[in-house]
Amino acid sequence: MTGIFFNKINSFLKLIRPKTLLWFCVSTCYGFASIILNTSPPFHFIFLVLTIVFANIAAIIVNDIGDVEVDAKSPEFSKKTRPLVTGAITMKEAKILSAVFYLLSILTSLFYGLSATLFSVVIILSSLSYSLPPFKFCAKPYSSILYWILLCPLCYFLMVLSLENINNGFTLIYRSPLWKSTPGLVFITGIILFMGIAEIIAKDLRDLINDAEGGRNTYVNFVGIEIATKILIFFAWFGFILWVESLYLSGAFPNSIAAWICTTVGFSWCFHIYLVSLRLVKEFHQPTAAKLHIQWTYVYAIMQALTFTSFLLK
Repeated sequence: MTGIFFNKINSFLKLIRPKTLLWFCVSTCYGFASIILNTSPPFHFIFLVLTIVFANIAAIIVNDIGDVEVDAKSPEFSKKTRPLVTGAITMKEAKILSAVFYLLSILTSLFYGLSATLFSVVIILSSLSYSLPPFKFCAKPYSSILYWILLCPLCYFLMVLSLENINNGFTLIYRSPLWKSTPGLVFITGIILFMGIAEIIAKDLRDLINDAEGGRNTYVNFVGIEIATKILIFFAWFGFILWVESLYLSGAFPNSIAAWICTTVGFSWCFHIYLVSLRLVKEFHQPTAAKLHIQWTYVYAIMQALTFTSFLLK
């Protein structure tokens, strides 16, 4: 009985990808908040972070529910051994877990305020529309990229709304100096390019064979590897430049050593992207594409953590 219990726990942890979740969600929240506030956020901000984390746990589970048939046909080992594909987690259990974490997100948001509840509802609705019919934006050539281009500024607005809710109240958002923050607007534009476009193309490159065999017509399948990698390189560099510009406008760069490290990491990563993309155009190699995407998520999280640290050490 104990063995079955621990196997379920391990399968659950594999399902929600805790390392990626921790790095991606937590670092993004604190990075965004620091740029917008031009300082580190208050302790109470942790409730908003938990609201977003719980909603994203549910979103990851829902995404696996929507991809179970495609993952089962995948030649990639990590896809074929996902808990829903192997049966380690049943479809019924996954649906219950996603509902529980969506509910936890909403309940946690109540400790922060109405703005956090709104944030939770937006993540819930967007994740369902991204992964499941009738919309299932993740499976359409341009919709998957357009989805993130639209979601990023919406999340930026909700973050401003939530941070302003700490200071002056929900009804004064239209007067908020945070909403007019030039570093914040430059930063979110950089994130849209760096993650909302370039990283999503990297994800589609990783899943190129898997998506083709599963009948999913993603952007990379639609335009081809060569065009997709050129677009990826351009927007990765452009987004990185805007990221550094936002640090400069906020006064973190060049005054903070963490901002210098963030810039160095970003520059090195973009150069690495360029080299790997050239190799993929010359000869597509799925494990190389998969490694690029996995590393991208971690590099992004490190850069967000360094962005947050820049304001602690400024």
